[in-house]
Amino acid sequence: MRILFSGGGTLGSVTPLTAIIDYIKKNHPQDEIFWVSTKEGIEKKFFQDSNVKTYTIHSAKFRRYFSLQNFVDIFKFIASLFQASKILNEVQPDILFSAGAYVSVPLVIMGKLKGKKIIIHQQDIKVGLANKIMSHLADKITVSFPESKDRFKRKAKLTGNPCRFYNHAKLSNKNQILNKYNLKENKAILLILGGSSGSQRLNETIYKNISDLTGKYQVLHVSGVKKGKKIKSKDYHQYDFLHDEIFDFICLADMVVSRAGLATLTELSCLKKCVILVPLKGHQEINAGYFYEHKAVEVSHPDDLVENIFKLSKDKAKVKKLKNNIAKILSKHGTEKIVKEIYKLGKG
Repeated sequence: MRILFSGGGTLGSVTPLTAIIDYIKKNHPQDEIFWVSTKEGIEKKFFQDSNVKTYTIHSAKFRRYFSLQNFVDIFKFIASLFQASKILNEVQPDILFSAGAYVSVPLVIMGKLKGKKIIIHQQDIKVGLANKIMSHLADKITVSFPESKDRFKRKAKLTGNPCRFYNHAKLSNKNQILNKYNLKENKAILLILGGSSGSQRLNETIYKNISDLTGKYQVLHVSGVKKGKKIKSKDYHQYDFLHDEIFDFICLADMVVSRAGLATLTELSCLKKCVILVPLKGHQEINAGYFYEHKAVEVSHPDDLVENIFKLSKDKAKVKKLKNNIAKILSKHGTEKIVKEIYKLGKG
């Protein structure tokens, strides 16, 4: 089979696809994989050292409010349709797969016109505009949550969300990872994840409270590209972006502070972590609310974050309850279930 994946702009639509691609490369090495992304997106870092052939096209944003940029994006979108058509003619894929993102829309439109089979994946509780558009053209829609099945009716298949780290975690040796990064065995680890683009406000909160936080924790802080400051402090480690290192850091973490993108929440669920969420407005707030309602996470405003970290760290019973509950929300086998649907449709 020839499978064309698309997504990009942020890592939210990319990391679940990389989990699927890794699984296919391992279990179906005879099949060919192609990737279409944005020209400027951070997702390019994921494919620099891989043997996946990549293409880029224009990505036009569909704004539901007045903006002069809408007029520019009309022409970008028209151009992207021609680019998508050219790529499809060259690749001749058996199936197209997307987990959202505006860059996927022209490919799905042109793929439908050319009679290609199409699957989209709905990660979040709230359906984004790109997936709303593509859902009308898709043959199958895989979903992370039971609540999403009703929105897509007969096209929907409940699979859970792809998890990149689950198999890695099972093979991990904690002492070896600690030694690899020169971390202490007898001091707890706090992991701060500000999302693929980082969070200036979250970063400033951490900087102001470094001495308090490092009094209790070894702090691993992912600040975002060009969002961090040069801070030197004992037991404080700052990174602008993580690739495979994040496998190790999530496995090590005793507590995780994170945005509420579903790709990251999936990994935290699969690895049964104690989590405090600091969500962005919009779909992240809805994701965070869902996990909070299921008593699986704590949610905090940036201004109250440090206080909430120390408060939660003292409540061992609550930490245990959160870890047990977060593990129940998403299936650990979302990757395999989605790949099964790809091959069922692609070879059907």
